[in-house]
Amino acid sequence: MKVNTLNKVVSLCSFLLVLSLVSVQAQRLDSLEAKFEAPANPGHDKVIKLHPVQLALGEIYLGYERARTQFVSNEIGFSYIHRIYLKDGDSHTSRDLPLNTHGVGIRMSQRHYTSKKGNAPFGFFHGPSFGYRFILFQDSSYEILGLPEPNQTDPDARYVGRLYLNTFDLTYQLGGQFKLSNHFTLEVAGGIGGRLKYAYARDADELLHDLFVGKEVLSDTNGAFLVTPLPQLKLSVGYSF
Repeated sequence: MKVNTLNKVVSLCSFLLVLSLVSVQAQRLDSLEAKFEAPANPGHDKVIKLHPVQLALGEIYLGYERARTQFVSNEIGFSYIHRIYLKDGDSHTSRDLPLNTHGVGIRMSQRHYTSKKGNAPFGFFHGPSFGYRFILFQDSSYEILGLPEPNQTDPDARYVGRLYLNTFDLTYQLGGQFKLSNHFTLEVAGGIGGRLKYAYARDADELLHDLFVGKEVLSDTNGAFLVTPLPQLKLSVGYSF
């Protein structure tokens, strides 16, 4: 009889303990949801940005960031790429040979702001970023690849197609964005990640192997995949509204 009573008491205490733990966890989840569902400051929750560092590298890059909550924002950017750098030497990371291009790019990121005040999009932040670029080279593939222009009367002439480059970026960023005045902003950030490249020129074959910066991982007669580390330094000036 005493054993049965003791078992009932233990079971009741266990049930009450589990119930209290569930209640505490539910309160924590409600608090967390309230934190991330809180509305952003509607007076300055959007920023339009220009990236001057990218201008020096041959890219006109404009970005737009909007706060989703007081702690989280999303950014999207579009760019026009008029110059990139090809490999020059034996290093997988050297960037010494500039070429004129026509290209477009898009970048998307999500930022988590760390301030307890919840004043996104201002303060220190961290978060992932993804980017894609499509690049078409202005110069002839024969000039870029070091081939003579083919003579149509020569049966042994080598023909190659136009050269294209696709890149896919994945990075993680750390940085801060701050007000310079009521509307003007300054952003400084750094990131680390990787870039996957796919170079394509019909029948170029081995001529693509040492053309682009990066480590070749796969290739065929028409294209090559390469990977390279992608450290980033980001500097932007913007206008908030």
